[in-house]
Amino acid sequence: MWAVMPSSSKKLLEPDYESLEQLFSVRPTVPKEKVGTKLNKKKQITFIGPKKSLLLSIVLKQLKCSNEEIAAMIQKGDKSKLDAEILKQLLKLLPEDQEINSLKSCKEDKSVLTNVDQFYLHLLEVPSYQLRIECMLICEETKILLECLWPKVQAMRRACETLLTSHRLPLFCQLILKVGNFLNYGHHAGDAGGFKISALLKLTETKANQNHITLLHHILEEVEKNHTDLLQLPRDLDFVSKAAGIHFDVMRAEAGAHLKKLLEIEKCLFLATEDLKIQHAKSVQGSLDASKDLQKEFATIEKKKEELADYLCEDREKMSLEDVFNTMKAFRELFLKALQENQERKEQMAKSEKRKKNLKAEGAKRLKGEYGKSTTFSRN
Repeated sequence: MWAVMPSSSKKLLEPDYESLEQLFSVRPTVPKEKVGTKLNKKKQITFIGPKKSLLLSIVLKQLKCSNEEIAAMIQKGDKSKLDAEILKQLLKLLPEDQEINSLKSCKEDKSVLTNVDQFYLHLLEVPSYQLRIECMLICEETKILLECLWPKVQAMRRACETLLTSHRLPLFCQLILKVGNFLNYGHHAGDAGGFKISALLKLTETKANQNHITLLHHILEEVEKNHTDLLQLPRDLDFVSKAAGIHFDVMRAEAGAHLKKLLEIEKCLFLATEDLKIQHAKSVQGSLDASKDLQKEFATIEKKKEELADYLCEDREKMSLEDVFNTMKAFRELFLKALQENQERKEQMAKSEKRKKNLKAEGAKRLKGEYGKSTTFSRN
């Protein structure tokens, strides 16, 4: 094909070389001057340690606001973006005296300072910035603490009242006492006037001479026959079970420590400027009132605890509400489990009895059939 191409120049097809060059030629690359790097490579200045700078930088990025806006929110007491965790971090990362002095004495252009240093400069313009953050934080922490503790405190109070007012619990304990005195007749424990509430958990330790039957199984069988109302005892102990695992002393200590912090903030506010008082006094006072109400509830539970100790014949000083509630929860579970096992044993016995009757009936039919056959053969 290439050999037979016409040699005449008139017959040769020529492309438009000029347009080809314009459209498809590779343009020579001109090396860019590194002007930007020279301009942007101005060394930034910082007066803050690397670890603290990193932590504060993370906090500031979370807020997604300018340094001016964050400082303004602190000055106005605006908590719309400043939650308890952010405020806690800000309080931990406040500028120290040395950093403050270095920033104030810095004569360099502020633009060469790092973002964290610039934030500190804006923060230092806010009057009493630390107290403002503390006021915002203590109110947020009070809200969180009360939301956590109030349901637990109410559960403990209701559990105490349930144990003190349940009419089924003393009746059941009297039945246990009579059974215990009967079984221990002739021994030193055979004439007891009462027992420790923890002894309820030992009812499953006394085994009958039949397999898998304990004293609790037997007592519940008797209750089912003669004292059916006592079968509702687990319902009485439902609120007590829910209070199990709540640590009264730990809650009280936590609330007490928080109230102490609130009172310290109140003292600082009393000495603060008028605008700061107007801004935070009402919310701090509201937190104080709510915390004092919680302390009153603790005092009420303490009285209930003493009543309960006397009611159960326990030592007021040694008795622990946590122990009592955990004991009652465990007893409730043993009670329900024994009831279930009694029911299953009844069903099993009923099935076994039915199977025996069926086998007996089948045996009788078989004997009758064999007898009928032998009679027929004898006649023949």
